Amino acid sequence: MPPITDTTETKAVDKSPQPLTHVAARAAMASGTAEIVTRVLTVVLMIVTARVLEPVEVGLLGLGVIVSGVVSILGFYPETAAVAASGDECEGQFALAAACVRAVILAFSFAALGLFFSQVAYYLTSHNSASVPLGHLILVLAWLPVIELLSGYPQVVLQRQLKLNLIAQLQILQPVLFVGLAVLMLIIGRGFIGVAWANVASSALISVLLWSRVVASGAIRWSGWPSRRVWRETVYGTGKVFVGGFAGYLNGRVDNLIVSASIGPASMSYYSMAWNASRTPANVFARAINFVLVPTLARIQDDPTRVQRALRECVRNSYLLLAPACSILFVTAPILVEYVIGSKWLPVVPPLQVMCFTVLAVPILFASSALLVGTGKGHLTGIATAVQLAVLLIAIPPMCKRWGTMGGAYADLIAVILLTKTLAITAWWSTRQIGWAIVKTALVPVMAAITSGYLAGTLTNPIQWDPLRFFMQVAFTILGYLFMVAVLGGRAGLIDLSRLLQSAIRSRVTQELQT
Repeated sequence: MPPITDTTETKAVDKSPQPLTHVAARAAMASGTAEIVTRVLTVVLMIVTARVLEPVEVGLLGLGVIVSGVVSILGFYPETAAVAASGDECEGQFALAAACVRAVILAFSFAALGLFFSQVAYYLTSHNSASVPLGHLILVLAWLPVIELLSGYPQVVLQRQLKLNLIAQLQILQPVLFVGLAVLMLIIGRGFIGVAWANVASSALISVLLWSRVVASGAIRWSGWPSRRVWRETVYGTGKVFVGGFAGYLNGRVDNLIVSASIGPASMSYYSMAWNASRTPANVFARAINFVLVPTLARIQDDPTRVQRALRECVRNSYLLLAPACSILFVTAPILVEYVIGSKWLPVVPPLQVMCFTVLAVPILFASSALLVGTGKGHLTGIATAVQLAVLLIAIPPMCKRWGTMGGAYADLIAVILLTKTLAITAWWSTRQIGWAIVKTALVPVMAAITSGYLAGTLTNPIQWDPLRFFMQVAFTILGYLFMVAVLGGRAGLIDLSRLLQSAIRSRVTQELQT
């Protein structure tokens, strides 16, 4: 959730017609909504794709997305550096510098892909006949980083101006367009190439809409070529964000490969499904935190009091919402798995329930990361991600061989705990902003969620499993959670969160009506 700042002070410093509190809250809600929409539509697309395409085609599509995703993430770092950079220069100079750096990275990435594609394709597919369609797929998906390059300039400008709602709105529209076009392509028989073209077409349309809206609003004005200081900050910041972020990007994928190598692809599918399901609510908050907190902290980093308050309220509000979601998922996991994807997937339940505890570290994890990136120290996140990667490589093989998918889930839990602890210590050491006063805001909602989840699972445990049990468990968990939060002293936090959400919703509705 977004930070809360003093209304009077914000108006004086930011010179905005609306308090930064409400701007950030609306943007975070919109960004979180975009993540929810994306996750739901991704599930829909996965179901349709699995029913229409052959397994080898689904695998090739996944490989193509991974390859293009690596190129895209490499190009994303200059934009992050430009958003977090400090300076009085016009936003357009930082945006132009980021676009130029991203273009250079994109050119080198395409050159490397062209030189080594044959070897990479054969390694990924282990079959010469499959490398040809993979090559065709990557040629289509290669347009995505190009489109993202063209969209980067207005996005940097808008984020530095904290005009975040337009970007968040388009983030909601893009997956809707993509999934709609992809399903259409699958129905008319265009196969996985059609899915790739649907992704390209939807991204291109969003880029056109973004540029047209931004130009019409007058948010973009030519301010000359970037100064030497802007170039230096952008290039140096790109390197720091890459060092701090790329290992984390890999960490989110490498554990599946290690589990598969240790206990086989079938068990890996249980682990992977549990991982994705548990991360769904966490990723909603992670996206909102990153989208809002990085530019906000970059703007107020010279005011320690406001930074402390922003972090404290961000962590508290995130836990007040995330903790009950994890508790509900923990309690209802058996019913959800059996009724949604079938009883043959019941081995997903135990690792999924372990991972419900794992994701409770996400708010502190991403708040610490956003603090480092927003204050120009993003490269230091590499220390924590290196620790996580080392733990995954060392712990998963023996624990999986001993306890199966549960061993992988426990190894993931250990890795995330050490990642969060290392990142929080690094953030405190480098900024002196993350402290116990911020971390302890998580204790009340976490304790309330664990207690309410345990009671709901115990009290709503009939012999016959049916949908009624699901609704009983959800209701018991929510009511018990609210009661426990109030008992443990979190009533004021709930009231503040409620007021913030109401204010953001009212402001959002008013803005839409005026538009």
